[in-house]
Amino acid sequence: MSPPSTASYPRGVTRTPRRRVGCLVGSTLAVVVLVGGSVLADRVAHGFAQDAAADAVRSRLSAADLDVRIEGFPFLTQLAGGTLDDVRLAASSASLQGLDVTDLDVRATGVVVRGERGAEHVTATATVPTAALEALLRERSGWDLALAVQGQELVATGALAGVPVSVSLTLAPAGADGLTATITGASLAGLGIDPGALPDGLGARLADLSVVDQLPAGAEVTGATVEADGLHLAVAVDDVTLDAL
Repeated sequence: MSPPSTASYPRGVTRTPRRRVGCLVGSTLAVVVLVGGSVLADRVAHGFAQDAAADAVRSRLSAADLDVRIEGFPFLTQLAGGTLDDVRLAASSASLQGLDVTDLDVRATGVVVRGERGAEHVTATATVPTAALEALLRERSGWDLALAVQGQELVATGALAGVPVSVSLTLAPAGADGLTATITGASLAGLGIDPGALPDGLGARLADLSVVDQLPAGAEVTGATVEADGLHLAVAVDDVTLDAL
């Protein structure tokens, strides 16, 4: 039998026992596993929450191609507190109280996930396609009007007893009142007339064009620009609930 090793080490160098090294490695691995497990649990819960939020919004807005992202890390601490800091939502199309929109982009902050679900502040942008504006215009005016975009104006055309009628108007944001419609020109049988002379009060009805009924209570229209594909809207609202959408 060989005698125990008597190998010496240079002065000042201390040999670390293998047991101590093993304990150190084991402790380090335990910390990594615990931390990794916490991160995994956070990400799994985060994924489930995003899916649940998407289902809730989809059922309320009839949204297509819906993408919901909950920002911030860690997620579980936000969930435990009952409020999510920042939630983003995007959809290729959706319906707001019957008004069809496209390219919906929403940011909600202070999102409450306990009790009545809602948010402290929401900003949103969307496009109201020309076809949807045309349907809204017909509903508001009671006239069978066709709508087209010319530059940054909307041009509504129709006929009364076979006589052609045309009205040009611009739209601007009006805060809590939704939109302001301003008639910039009108013609009857091809002749320019004063908008007030339009038959059946058409001028006043067109000037009343708005989207307030399609927005949550307290919402304000902060931007409205007519583009080739329709009306580009920007909306903001405070203290809104999911049920109000």
